[in-house]
Amino acid sequence: MPSKGKTKGNMGELKIAKFLTEQFGSKFMRVPNSGAFLGGANAHRKELMDSQQINYFKSDIIPPSHMHKLVIESKFYKSFPFEKLSGNAPILQLDTWIKQTLVTVDEGDMWFVVVRINHKGTWACFDAKWLPHLQVANHTRYFSYVWCEFETLFENNKQQILKLTQSDS
Repeated sequence: MPSKGKTKGNMGELKIAKFLTEQFGSKFMRVPNSGAFLGGANAHRKELMDSQQINYFKSDIIPPSHMHKLVIESKFYKSFPFEKLSGNAPILQLDTWIKQTLVTVDEGDMWFVVVRINHKGTWACFDAKWLPHLQVANHTRYFSYVWCEFETLFENNKQQILKLTQSDS
């Protein structure tokens, strides 16, 4: 039986996958038994996998195959230190999530750390290099990253995200 935290994380991943499926009209799925299959201490697994297998296990959400450059790491927590976002001090929890995501990201991938906080909403954190390609209204910069509301970001940029994450072939 999974722990309460694992069950909560699974539920968060399912909600994000459902939202993305509705937005893009293609199936997004949570990775079965996810939990850093390729991230962190498991990065060595990439050496034994082909590129298609790696694409499926890069993050918590499996995008449709035509959007294989989209990497979404999902987090669901009780609280988050929002007050620190406007300062110049590091947020160790967020830094850890970003580092975990970057372990599996390949050059050209568009990655997001999606953070659901109890009774507060859902946010996306992503590399600021993508900011010129996206319409992002209310956001804040966190060092070289952008923090904004998740659903609005994807609703307003559906076509652009689709274009930026599509297969080359």
